[in-house]
Amino acid sequence: MLHQIIKHTQRNLHSTSRNIIRNRQKYLAPSLRTFEAYDTPFILSRGDKYNLWDEQNNKYIDLLGQNLCVSVGYGNRKVIDAATAQMNKLSHCTTMYYNEQSANLAKEITELLPKRDDGEDWVVHLVNDGSEAVDLAVQMARVYTGRPEFYSLHKAYHGLHGYAAGLTAIGKSTQESYSSMFSSIRHVCANDIESLRNSILYGTGGNVAGIIIEPLQGFGGIHALKDGYMKDTFELVKKAGGVTIADEVQTGYGRCGESFWGFQMKNNDVVPDMITIAKGMGNGVGIIGAVVSKRSIAEAFTDKMFFNTYGANPMSSAAARAVIKVMKEDKIMENCNEQGKLFKKELTKLCHKYPDVYTDARGTGLFQGLEIYGNTPEVSQQNAYMLHKELLKYGVIAGRGSAQGNVFRIQPPMCITTDAVNTVVDALDNLANDTRL
Repeated sequence: MLHQIIKHTQRNLHSTSRNIIRNRQKYLAPSLRTFEAYDTPFILSRGDKYNLWDEQNNKYIDLLGQNLCVSVGYGNRKVIDAATAQMNKLSHCTTMYYNEQSANLAKEITELLPKRDDGEDWVVHLVNDGSEAVDLAVQMARVYTGRPEFYSLHKAYHGLHGYAAGLTAIGKSTQESYSSMFSSIRHVCANDIESLRNSILYGTGGNVAGIIIEPLQGFGGIHALKDGYMKDTFELVKKAGGVTIADEVQTGYGRCGESFWGFQMKNNDVVPDMITIAKGMGNGVGIIGAVVSKRSIAEAFTDKMFFNTYGANPMSSAAARAVIKVMKEDKIMENCNEQGKLFKKELTKLCHKYPDVYTDARGTGLFQGLEIYGNTPEVSQQNAYMLHKELLKYGVIAGRGSAQGNVFRIQPPMCITTDAVNTVVDALDNLANDTRL
């Protein structure tokens, strides 16, 4: 069923908008413009469920979920009420004191995890965001093993702060920027178990601190791991005395549809030693993330000096608990799975219909990517840039991923409806039909 596509028009900016643009450009650091979505300022004013409005009251479907942070929808009353109630009661206390929300959140997170075969229980270290979670996980693994050598995969994204920056390997720029700072971090090709085996044997003498893997590579371009690869890799690293970490900052909390955690997907089927989570766990309420580990790793780190001011913040913890409740009561993961299957089917059709525009649809659940055509990586990048900008006119916001930025990220709030999915597909159809690459 086709839906009417409303093409948005740009109007003259009013004075408030001009002030916002001027103040951001004058008073915020220029480095913040590195990741600006568009070449002209784009001001968001409000959101509801899976929709966003700009300052001129144009309405858009948000395929990005603002970097997957909005999981159960903009304006979710249960999350808002939980955070507001806690804010009115006790807005903050440091980790030096106990509070109800953080303690109960930790308990509820562990209840979402599978039991370990080694008999150890799970414990939770609450932090501020995903990059901090990854950075802390690496520190904990190195302390636990007494070794420095750490592995991640090419095309991986683990953040751009601390050790997370060294683990990220998307394109030449990120590797050149941080490789000299983290000489003990090694990158190997995904789905090539022999490259890891040889690197461990000949590069480290068989002794490693650990490895971190996204169960489904996200910002690097939505790349799946081969069946059994994650399991084989983890077994190999464990034999070398290392710690295994699943980076679930993007893939966790039902985002992949078929399971609550990415490492539980049938092509992975592993239980890691540690898990990093953030983004969707707070539904956009910031200062929330976590490292979940088996107890022995956390105990080895007990006497180390690590502190963050906002870790275990009660307001953020209350919001995160509400997210878990909403996911269960509103069957969010089930909806994610259903709408993900619809997206996959329709996006695949578009690839067949417009092979000179869309070349591949991949991923699972609401963690998918749509690759843009180009006879060279540079042309593909240019085409994606142009289409991404034009898509706004059809009422759709998308993100771009991969080293070339040539993959549309299909990662909307997980409350998206069938009608909204069809509207997006119609928009992409009309965009391809109206465009000549």
